[in-house]
Amino acid sequence: MPAMRLAHLTIAGTIVLSTGGAVVGQADVGYAGSSAAAVDVMLKMAEVSAKDVVYDLGSGDGRIAIAAAKIYGARAVGVERDANLVRVSRQAAIENGVADRVSFIEGDLFATDISPATVVTLFLWPSVNKRLETKLRFELRPGTRIVSNSFGIGNWRPDRIVRGVAGSDVLLWTVPRAPARVPDVPFEPTDEIVAYEMLQLAGATDRDVIYDLGSGDGRIPVLAAQKYGARAVGVEIDPRLVDIARQVARDAGLEERIAFIEGDLFNARIAEATIVTLCLSERVNAQLEPKLRRELRPGTRIVSRRFPIGSWAPERTVRAHDGSELFLWTVR
Repeated sequence: MPAMRLAHLTIAGTIVLSTGGAVVGQADVGYAGSSAAAVDVMLKMAEVSAKDVVYDLGSGDGRIAIAAAKIYGARAVGVERDANLVRVSRQAAIENGVADRVSFIEGDLFATDISPATVVTLFLWPSVNKRLETKLRFELRPGTRIVSNSFGIGNWRPDRIVRGVAGSDVLLWTVPRAPARVPDVPFEPTDEIVAYEMLQLAGATDRDVIYDLGSGDGRIPVLAAQKYGARAVGVEIDPRLVDIARQVARDAGLEERIAFIEGDLFNARIAEATIVTLCLSERVNAQLEPKLRRELRPGTRIVSRRFPIGSWAPERTVRAHDGSELFLWTVR
């Protein structure tokens, strides 16, 4: 389909100059607009074509969905909670001659099945994007492209950012293979200085084998190898984070000293560890206690940030740089 300027699209008789967020919940997102330039960059970054099914979550008056259909020939679905905006969107689709390729769902974007999408577009608040992360990761097929105007998606690292598009950034992600199951704890990076304090508390040396259970982007194993010369193993269920961690290790020239295992920390073999580090949750730590007591050799040190381990009394508790508590145990 030949290219067409965004200014040629009409919404309820007016020129489309923006796309926007929408009312997701009473206090989540108010309807707002962004420039035609941002719309153009979002659809180009996602490489939208006539083969795609574009879902716009929080579709406002429908302009992204309509642009995807009219300019690129895609099929598109807008999801919008505000009934008035849905009516405006449907009328605009008729006026722009794309009602056969665009539909609008009046409903909650968190409850909508988005699995048919090959492209998802967002212009929502950061808090809403963060709440959407698990849904996007588990409902969308690998290879699906996600584009957000202005805001990131939790701790999910974008594949590409175009900065300064009419005052906004546009961010692109490609959905990787999903984890085998929903992770026990959402990824939250540990500050490097706190990771260093954890390893100090454990008394790490170049003779140690350090296992980080729930290793996220790999910063504790990388620090253990860089600063202490230790061998290190990270166990992480999220393949996206495993890929990031392995790349960080390669970039640092540490592949020979670090391994990252994509798998469930409850199934990981940890018997060779001399130090285990944790930053999980109270519930997960309690579930791990029997495994740690059963599989680790006497003398192995365990350091947990923020949470104790079930009924196991720590030998020492210290306050980290960020105010969180660090707990130390030695296996007897």
